Formats: sequence, structure tokens, C-alpha cells
Amino acid sequence: MLNSGVRREQILQALEMQDKVRVNRLAQRFGVSTVTIRGDLRLLAEAGLVQRQHGGACTARRAPPELPLEEKRAQHRERKHSIASRALTLVQPGDKLILDAGSTTLQLARKLARAVAQPDAAVMAPLSIFTNSLPIANELGSVQDIELLLSGGTLRKASQSLQGPQAEAGLDGYVFDKLFLGVDGCDPEFGLSTHDEAEARLNARMTAQARQVIVLTDGSKFGRICLHRICDLERVDIVVSDASMPPAMRTALTQRGVQVLIAEEE
Repeated sequence: MLNSGVRREQILQALEMQDKVRVNRLAQRFGVSTVTIRGDLRLLAEAGLVQRQHGGACTARRAPPELPLEEKRAQHRERKHSIASRALTLVQPGDKLILDAGSTTLQLARKLARAVAQPDAAVMAPLSIFTNSLPIANELGSVQDIELLLSGGTLRKASQSLQGPQAEAGLDGYVFDKLFLGVDGCDPEFGLSTHDEAEARLNARMTAQARQVIVLTDGSKFGRICLHRICDLERVDIVVSDASMPPAMRTALTQRGVQVLIAEEE
């Protein structure tokens, strides 16, 4: 039987194809009760992804649309700086890292570049870093003691990141110590999600290639569900957030075995 996150993702995919689903048919398809399906639809409706109807549901507005990278950088700027500073303390000399494309991971890249450039850089360097982000590559490309691995793939202009089968294949043969992952949505039941299907596939591949998965996200992303699911929370080791993280969400993550670190304001 599918877990709840995968089942809800497939419900959303069904709605992409046919615009309307019925409770009874979904229950038969997934081999669960109609009560379970109604619970799925209720959660998806609360996230703004479906509209409940008698006996089923239809398509609704999606989660808030993705912003261009420059606008993302401007949103919650101080929170992202604080989260990146806290994430920096998790990096050890000799680490092999993945930095996913994103505005918070970009802040982490800048802090890593400055830390490695310090006279006492031995406390941080050397590092090997894989990224699919052009802005992150630009920050790290000229830094001594950082071996930079840049994925191939197709450029996604909205995020200035590379994705697609070539980007996914670029991870073949590697095992990384830590993945620093930015997300558009984090929900205890649905897991991690994002706006773009190809990005979700690449992110899922990243989680499979890293010994430790560390999610960097501010409080606005919790309880949000986007169309494309990356993975469930069982794959996540640490979440680094800020004081705006809802207390109930922190409790829910902790109960699922996720370590939660709250960044102090700078």
C-alpha cells in the first residue's frame, strides 16, 4: 500500500489529467477506505490545491505561484541570512556537499566562500561542492580549497538552475556527506514539495545521493503543499529554520524524528 504522501501526490496527478476525481473510485484505486480518501482531499483542500465537491473534488488554485529568483532573494532576507549562518556550523572540513538551487542556499554559499577565504580556513577547508545553481557556482567558482562540481542539464530561467536527465545523471557515482536543500513546501503528512516537476525529480535524486539531508527554510513554507512532491519526512535528518516556524510544526517534525534547529537573529 502506498504511503499517504505518495497517494496524495497521485491524487493531484489524477486531477491534472481529468480535472475531477470521485471518492469511491479513488478508494478502489488505492485500496483504502473512503474515510481515508476524504481525509486526503480535506488536507489538499486546506492547502488550496483542490476544491471539495459532493462525492469528490475538482481542481483549484495551486499553492502560491513561484517567484522569480530576484524576488525570492528579497523575501525574508534577514531570516535567510540567519538560517544560512546556522547551517554553516554544520559543515565540517573535508565535507562533500550538495547545495541545491535556492535563495537560502545561495546565502550559505556566500558564507562558505568567506569562511574558506579566512586565514584560519583550515577549520573549514577543503570542501567539495556539487550544485545545479548558476548563481552558487558563480560565488564558489574562484574560491581556492573548494572543488566545485557543476551539473549539466537544461537551464530553468526562473531559478537560474540546471535540471533534467543530464543534471540527474551528473550525480551518478557520487556519495555526498550532506545535502542542503531549499523547498517551496514542507508539510508533516505530504512531506517536501516544490513547484516544478523536473526540480522535484532532481531534488529527490539529491536526497538519495546524500548521507544526511538538511532542509533550509523559513517559517512561511511550513504547512504549504506544492504540486510536485520531493520526498517524505522520513528522508530528512535536520530542518534549519527561524523563530517564525509554527510551534505545532516543530512538534510534528520532532515526533517524526527530524532534528529542528532554530537560527538566532543576526
